[in-house]
Amino acid sequence: MENDLNRANSLYIRVPGGYGDNLMATAVVAAVRREYPDMRIFVATKRLDIFENNPHIAGLYNTRTLLKKNMSVYNRCCVLEYVPYAKIRESNEKKHWIDFFYDCLPISIKHRTYQPEIYLTWRERNCRSRRLEKLQRPIAVISPYGGATSKIPNKFYPVEKWPAIVAGLSEASFSVIQVGEKKEGPVLPGVIDWRGLGYRKSAAALLHCDALITHPSGFMHLATALLVPCLTLFGGV
Repeated sequence: MENDLNRANSLYIRVPGGYGDNLMATAVVAAVRREYPDMRIFVATKRLDIFENNPHIAGLYNTRTLLKKNMSVYNRCCVLEYVPYAKIRESNEKKHWIDFFYDCLPISIKHRTYQPEIYLTWRERNCRSRRLEKLQRPIAVISPYGGATSKIPNKFYPVEKWPAIVAGLSEASFSVIQVGEKKEGPVLPGVIDWRGLGYRKSAAALLHCDALITHPSGFMHLATALLVPCLTLFGGV
């Protein structure tokens, strides 16, 4: 299969997960292009905004559209997801989650990288810069709700504890911005409400801030991509 892909000079990838999985997949895409600079990479995903303007890909597909209109391309995709048995290893070494994605590829990558990437336009980067300039520093961004529907207990931090976190930040002279979707939950007292911006504009806002506080989520991986310090709060059983 590897030889076939090299002859065709194309690699089709499908990422079925949420924002976090798609951001981690960007590290894999970048590594493929570095090792195979002539490879044309096509990505199918429901999270198109993660891969917008990504210079490493030749084409971007909406997974839902492929399912309806182009099953041949859909079936051509290798799927990047958590598959523990994708590669059986002799040792019991712990693996980075992104390693599971690498193991799903039909080609070998000698130099694996783990830094996610998101490519914002100049306009996106500056969409709220003037408002941010007026805020007192340091600025903390919080995303308190997104993991509450997860079946994994440590994926969300109890909602009722967030007001105390905001109060502590305010006492320490932080400006606090809340991001996320409005349908997830109400705005917390004492914060600046920037919910409903969408993922890329939220990324642009986060880029100009000093820290993110969130649960294990797509925003956590976004902070990694933007090199913004992140405090991740894990829930309990």
